[in-house]
Parts: sequence; C-alpha cells; structure tokens
Amino acid sequence: MKFLKKTRTYLLFTILITAVFFLPSYSSLAKRNPDLEVLPLDAYEFKNFSENFPIFGYKLVATDPNPIDRDESGLLIMTQKKTDFMNISLKLKSGVYNYKDIYIEGKIFIDLEDNHAFYYEINDPFQGFFMEMVINSNLTYINLAFDGGDYQFCYDGLIPLGHLDFSAAFTQKIELIQLNVHNYVDSEDPSLSFNDLIEKIKIEQMSNIKIYKRDQETETALRGYITFTDYGIAHERVDWIEVNLAEDLPDDYWEPYSEIDIGIYRRKPSESQIKSDLQYYNKDRIQGGHGYVRDIKAYAIYAESEPSLNTAWTWRDHQIWDWWLWMWIWVWGYIYPSEIEALWYHSYDPLNDIEIDVHPNDMIIHATVCYGYSGNDGIPHMAKAFVDHGAEAFVGATVEIPGLHNDEYTGDFWYSLSQSDETVYQATLSYIETHNYYDDYEGGLNIDWIYNTHIKIYGNINAKLDN
Repeated sequence: MKFLKKTRTYLLFTILITAVFFLPSYSSLAKRNPDLEVLPLDAYEFKNFSENFPIFGYKLVATDPNPIDRDESGLLIMTQKKTDFMNISLKLKSGVYNYKDIYIEGKIFIDLEDNHAFYYEINDPFQGFFMEMVINSNLTYINLAFDGGDYQFCYDGLIPLGHLDFSAAFTQKIELIQLNVHNYVDSEDPSLSFNDLIEKIKIEQMSNIKIYKRDQETETALRGYITFTDYGIAHERVDWIEVNLAEDLPDDYWEPYSEIDIGIYRRKPSESQIKSDLQYYNKDRIQGGHGYVRDIKAYAIYAESEPSLNTAWTWRDHQIWDWWLWMWIWVWGYIYPSEIEALWYHSYDPLNDIEIDVHPNDMIIHATVCYGYSGNDGIPHMAKAFVDHGAEAFVGATVEIPGLHNDEYTGDFWYSLSQSDETVYQATLSYIETHNYYDDYEGGLNIDWIYNTHIKIYGNINAKLDN
C-alpha cells in the first residue's frame, strides 16, 4: 500500500499519516450571546431509553448518471443504555446500518413563559455519522447525514411526538439555556398540516441540492483499479437575497474550466450535511490495490459569523430551526474549528489491507463569511482547522462582508482561479480590487479593503486550481 501514496502522478497527493479524532469541545453559550444565561443542569436521573422514528430522504452517489435516488422510507432506532452515549440503528431499503456508542451533546432552551425545547447533536466523525434532533412540546424533528459506504445518505424525520409524550433528557449532563424572549413556540396558526409539512420537506430535500459534471468520464488510474474524483463543493448556509453566485459556481466556474470532475451545490444545508459533505468527498479508501480517492479541490462557504468569538469562523443560521417547526429560538447554530478538525483521520487495517484517509488535501477554501478569518484573538482558528490538516489555502475576511455586489467580487476570485490559471494570491487581489470598485454600498461598510489587513490568506499563497 505504501506505493499508492507516491503514484497519483499529477493527481494523487501525498497522504498525511496524521490521525485527528476528538470530540467537539464547546465554550459557554453565555459568551456567544449576551441574552442567554447558561446554567448547569444535572437534575435528570439517567434512564434507559429506546424509541423508533420514521425517517425519509435520499441516497446519493454523485458519480452516477442519476446521482440522487429517492429512498424515502426508513426507520431510525435510538437506544441509550449508558450516560451520554447513544446506539443508532438505521433500517433502510438499501440495508441496515448500525452505529454504537455515539456521543450526545444536549441543550434545553426555556423562554420566559416556560416553554421548553431540547436540541441534541449526536455525532461520530470516525463512523461518518452526523445527526441533529430538535424536540418541542409536541413535535420532534430529526436531520441526519452519514456515510453508507457506496452511498451518502441524507434523511429527515418529522414526528408528532414531543417531550410531553416521552422524556427528552437523553443525557445526564445537559446545558440549560434561559432565553430572554416570550413565547418562542408559536403554534396558534400553523399554515400547513402535519402531512403537508412532511411533503414540503421531501420536496426541499431534492430541490436544495444540484450536481454538475464534466463531459469527460472520471479519470481512472492503475489499470482502472483505483478511481480518482475531484470535487467542488458550495454551501450556501444563509439565504441572502442579493447573492446568487454560490449556485452558479459548480457549473459556470469550476467544472467547465478546471480539473474538477463534479460540482455539488447545497442551498441552506444543515450542520449535519456540511460535516458529512466535507468528510465524504475527501475520503480515500484503498483495499488491496482497489478503491477510490476523493478530493474536494474547491470549497465555497456562504454564511455568517460573529466577531466576538475566538472560534475564527462559525456558520450560523438566524433560526436554528425552520419556520415549519413553529419555533423561533433566537440563538445561532455554530460549527467550531474543533468540529472540523474532528472530521480528519487516517486508519489502516493490516489484516484486511484496508487503508482509509480523510483529509482536506489540496483544497482551496473561500469563506464568504463576516469575520471568517479570525475571532477577536486574531488567530485563524478555522483556517488552521483546514490548512494544518492538508488544505492548500484558506481565504477569509477580518471584517464584515456586505451582501451587495458580493457576486461580482467573489466571482472574480473564482474566475481568476478557474479560468485565468492564477494563484490564490492573484485571485485574492482581484477579489479585493473588485470589492473596492463597488465600494458604494450603505450601512457603514464603505471601506477599501487592504490585503493582509481586511482580507487574509492562510496557507500557500501560490496554490492553484489546475485547468
């Protein structure tokens, strides 16, 4: 297997033999939002828990002629037999998938009218499983994305069962967050029936992802035993009305003019989908000279962040749950650098000659994120979470990024890389120059950007996106 790490010719990178796997660590929510009061809650007595939830979604193989296969019905079985860890079993049409001892991160949100909501993250990066769960008084919503081997799965569940029907306290240690708002649960005028809501989610599952491919077939090497596929991923986490470039990147910028074979765009992806995409499309699996090598060459993230955080780069959505859950909890969903670092690992099974490597090798990241380069400590934490583990370069801002004219100057960055064969440094200068040309927007943001002050690069400034 050692020779495989040296023989990709112009495509295969040197695989890093660095295993990075640790559970996410979270700072106090009180530091994230001054309106929140965080209290430790150990009052719940641990009990065994088991519940079945119907789920629906699709399986995805981006390299297939018809990449998305609607595989709607399935069953998720959650079983907890010890504190802070959950066993998950998924019974799908394509097979049964079991995940054991997955760590649970839980929070309880309480407003001034004593309405409760429970939020859980149940993630295991080493097993490629990512899940979020939201429970209010009479509804439960589940979102999950996971690596099923040949397939990537994306599933949701909307269940008319809430914490009034069963105990939602899955963990013994859970954060209690007192919200300074009234009645964040608005159930007086739901605009759709429960079944209509499920159908709406099913439609959005398929419509919020687009896949574009080059005309030529995916390159193979070593007489077809190993397949190499280069990806471009665009995540549009926030729905800015004036920004449309993210959807155009895969088809109009990347795959027609660069080495990228397949471009994938997701509109408003969940946290689980973001993590799953970054891991799944950077995964190499080799067994006895057979297998595949996947690389994300270009990654664009459109999101928002907070300058007060020392987490360098966070993704947030103004409502952590969408309108159809009738819940308006004004806190933000963050992805931390430690959660990104937890995605990368290397493993080798000598008995079965299986080598798995998941690292962001050769990736160029553009963070269209306010304060996307660093928090108030000046350290590029999120950039380091990528570049220190194999990515080529990370481009981010130390200032707020306006939405107006964003397409023009961000488009010039990717145009320079994809079609003009320029370096990251040259592309960043084009990005800054175009921004300064359109420096006429309102809101006190009309400052001329300066390289290495307002916009910075972490990593190799001479990196290129090969054409």
